[in-house]
Amino acid sequence: MNSLLFVYGTLRKHEKNHHLLSQSPRINEQARTRGCLFAAKEGPAAVLEDESYICGELYEADSLCIHKLDQFFQGYHKQTVLVETDAGIKTALIYFRNKSECSGFQKISSGDWKEHQMISKSQHPVYYFAYGSCMDNARFQKAGVDQFFQDPVGRAVLKGYTTRFTLKREDGSRADMMEDGGTTEGVLYRIPFSALSYLYKREGVESLTYRPAFVDVEAGGRRYTDCLTFLVLQKEAEIAPPQHYQIEIERGAEMYLSPRFAEKLKRHMNSLPKG
Repeated sequence: MNSLLFVYGTLRKHEKNHHLLSQSPRINEQARTRGCLFAAKEGPAAVLEDESYICGELYEADSLCIHKLDQFFQGYHKQTVLVETDAGIKTALIYFRNKSECSGFQKISSGDWKEHQMISKSQHPVYYFAYGSCMDNARFQKAGVDQFFQDPVGRAVLKGYTTRFTLKREDGSRADMMEDGGTTEGVLYRIPFSALSYLYKREGVESLTYRPAFVDVEAGGRRYTDCLTFLVLQKEAEIAPPQHYQIEIERGAEMYLSPRFAEKLKRHMNSLPKG
């Protein structure tokens, strides 16, 4: 019998133990459940006694895979939890530890192992996938940070997602991406680590408006893995973006994206109801 399995650390895509899931299809790349992470010696350990969130991925694992993971996670506990995805709430297994077993380990405040690793590599440049107003440089220039965004790789294609407008504001919506099996386009930038403070503030990470996420994109005939992007946390029904925001998106799309996709994106924005 197959089970859904929520993974959050070294079993995630591109991580060192992901091979243990080589026969397990990934169901959702963007998923989260209640709890927190601690940086244990062998990798992150989930603790469920917390009201914050753990970010991870959802897989379908057969009984043989679960048996192997039971051996791999010796000393851990296992139970089912509710997991939030763009396709709804699902029930999945998770391997975890009790809070008392994590004393002395650093808490990973973001709840995201991939982000924790990115932050720890502060001397390395970051590949950032922009799909909304950050495709345009007007606000970069106004904020005096345009020097951080002078090294664009260019047009990038992301499979498995669709650009939507789910963040509601008084003047209209803001862009988001939904993991729904579609395909979207955006701009891939190569940015210095020092640009992250600006992006985190602009995207409202601290206020829980958007959260950092990591995706694989194709650009210039090459695949770029674990690229930083930002996703809306509290998604609502789509409404039209305000004119000033739509102009920024259209300007960036005209500069970087394929004409067909730019036109498709424009038609979608124009089709949305006013808030």
